[in-house]
Amino acid sequence: MAYCDAYHCSSGYSQRRKSWKKIIHLECGQDPQDAIFEIDDGIVKENQAFILDRLTVDTYDLHKPLVKIEFSSLIAFEGEDEETYEPEVEVDLLFKLERVCHGVKECLRSWRYLKEFDVEDPEERENLDLEIEISEPFTVTFCDRNICPGCCEYRIVVEGKDFEGEFEYLRVVKPVLTAIIQGYISSDY
Repeated sequence: MAYCDAYHCSSGYSQRRKSWKKIIHLECGQDPQDAIFEIDDGIVKENQAFILDRLTVDTYDLHKPLVKIEFSSLIAFEGEDEETYEPEVEVDLLFKLERVCHGVKECLRSWRYLKEFDVEDPEERENLDLEIEISEPFTVTFCDRNICPGCCEYRIVVEGKDFEGEFEYLRVVKPVLTAIIQGYISSDY
């Protein structure tokens, strides 16, 4: 009885059994850039987007390639809302992992960072103040199994979606994008 699995069977499978060698390598981001959001008189300007980091992966010679993407950064902001019964500070960012292969761009996955702080005076007698200063890590991972052979660029983009309050600063800093690539090559290679 012949053994047949995804690595050794296909419509053009020959009787000669191939032996496979596992290959693993690491790629690091090529041009990390901090995202410094533009703020005008305390208001974060709308429709700002930044490419935080990018890297290139070549899977041309790999059989059954698998790419694990890891991204980390720090999100830092200082915001306030004053002289109201219900002060609120909100930061809503959208992080997107994009892949560009053979000139075709697609969003593989997105993650939302949402921080919202509010307090209220239920009797509405007193004006309240709210001041928030945050610096915290933001990290995501993604495993890509649906890769076409060839070179693909992976990149992380951050977009500002919604903000409440007045801001002194809003930044995404120290972005690091890495990829661990695994695949198989024929040991006859």
